[in-house]
Amino acid sequence: MSYLFTKDDFEKISQALDAKATISSDETVRFVVEDQKKRRNIELEVITDIEIDDKRGNLISIYTPLGLIQLHGCTNYIASGELGEVILFAETKDTVSGIVISKDAGVTSYTNVQKSLLSKDPFKLRGEILGCAIQLSLTEHKLEEMK
Repeated sequence: MSYLFTKDDFEKISQALDAKATISSDETVRFVVEDQKKRRNIELEVITDIEIDDKRGNLISIYTPLGLIQLHGCTNYIASGELGEVILFAETKDTVSGIVISKDAGVTSYTNVQKSLLSKDPFKLRGEILGCAIQLSLTEHKLEEMK
């Protein structure tokens, strides 16, 4: 089930990314994330309560100079001012997909990650998947048991 975003959620995201939220009347919220030193910028767009196939949910879009990243049916998020990051994620019974956005306009996307990987001993994981497991393990306390 998709998460029901509130104005308070958008304020938390805004603070973590140090980016102002622009809210339009059509359930769309947009954040422009810029890093002047690195000369990078991205736009995060959250459309709430949109029809996706035969269900309603959230559509997360990240527009970058190199392309578009989307996450359909976002089920929750984590905003961390300390880390300067927001993780938006969607889960199924066995997997989680997530997009990590940092206040320096960085974007990392993980798709179809097995939930069981999030609780594995990181010292037993290959280096190629260690970062994924560590970043997405921050979502573990918000993951629901899908039935």
